[in-house]
Amino acid sequence: MIIPIISMALQPFTNQHPLKPFQLSLVNNPLSVLAKDNRIINQHPYLFNHEITNKLPITDQKSSGRCWLFATLNLVRSVAYENWKSDFEIQDLEFSQTYNYFCDKFERYHRSLRYFIQINKQPNNTHYLIQLYKDPLGDGGQWDMAREVIKKYGIVPKHVMPDTYHSKSSAGMNKILTELLKQDMLTLSMVDEEFHNQFINNMMEKMYDLLVGFLGVPPLHFDYMFKIKDKSKEQVITWSNLNPLILLEKTKFNPDDWVSIVDDPRKENPYNKYYQVKYLGNVLDQHVGWLNLPIERLKELTKKSIDNNEPVWFGCDVGAHIDRDTGIHHPNIINLEIFMNHTILMSKEDRLRMYQSLPSHAMLIVGYHENEDNKIVRWKIENSWGKTSGTDGFQLMTDEWFTEYVFQVIIHKSNLINTELELLNTLPSMIEPWDPLGTLA
Repeated sequence: MIIPIISMALQPFTNQHPLKPFQLSLVNNPLSVLAKDNRIINQHPYLFNHEITNKLPITDQKSSGRCWLFATLNLVRSVAYENWKSDFEIQDLEFSQTYNYFCDKFERYHRSLRYFIQINKQPNNTHYLIQLYKDPLGDGGQWDMAREVIKKYGIVPKHVMPDTYHSKSSAGMNKILTELLKQDMLTLSMVDEEFHNQFINNMMEKMYDLLVGFLGVPPLHFDYMFKIKDKSKEQVITWSNLNPLILLEKTKFNPDDWVSIVDDPRKENPYNKYYQVKYLGNVLDQHVGWLNLPIERLKELTKKSIDNNEPVWFGCDVGAHIDRDTGIHHPNIINLEIFMNHTILMSKEDRLRMYQSLPSHAMLIVGYHENEDNKIVRWKIENSWGKTSGTDGFQLMTDEWFTEYVFQVIIHKSNLINTELELLNTLPSMIEPWDPLGTLA
């Protein structure tokens, strides 16, 4: 019975079918060019009738996965700019992503060791250990993780702790640190519990020394020097003897004033509830969490934030339906249906449930465009891939793309209604760490 089945399976390869036009063109050309629908590009110019007022330089995360930190520090600098502009309009305002990257790596290493000990003592722990082993020191992160390291360690100017080779190209560093972490986990599994704290302290000292080699020395005190324009002349101003927490305080950015809102359409996770992801985070015992609200509410809150001159940190599936030349995102901008008669019918819920669409990148929404019917048709995005990416470093998403591929926005608490704020004080529903929304962008 096996031979006929195999023959049937191979039968299509024995027939000489005439090649279709798309097959002839596709073999030597990228699909992103052949199937690009230029009508969508022409319908959505980079024009917006509502934008935040400050125009700060585009940043560049280089070959690293630090988008969540770049988006966070771009949000912080926007708040700082607004609070300082009456006295100082700082040229090239930018805070050090490498400093908070250092803090995240250090905290994540410690958390992983502590949770390894905890999980290793539990029955039926295989799935949790596998999840912990997968990518414990990768670059990806979420808003809550950025919030916690900023709260604990503050911020520093870019020039005080600039990028290094390994912050800009992090794969080699991450591989070494991950191997060291797993060796340390193995060591802890063979050590009596009474000695765990002593061993972890020694491990963290070694980790700190390695991080200094990779990323530089995190400053305890520094002078902040910056340029301003005064009556068409440039001046250099110095704020002396600062530390990272004092500088954060001077920005008047309070990390706890901002809330993570997610659109999770899966029926098992009802809307209007507060959720947390088990074991996910960087600072020990602080967990990634969010309010789950419908996508239209995410749009309302984003619009309200822009109207209040507040950019919106957001997480999305950045690689889905994008024209990389212009940075325009729209469903079917690469039109497979017309080009090769290929139709994708999965809903947002289906894609999320099957890990087909995940929050993979964090950026800022800084504007939107309303048509004559007061309907938002497109949103302006500030990215962190440098000025040569997209259109002068910016990207554009249509409102249809927002619906399908945006999963998370960070909103100032003042924009929420009381019933939403009250949800933050409820006991969270726990989500397993391998959930698709536990992905680190």
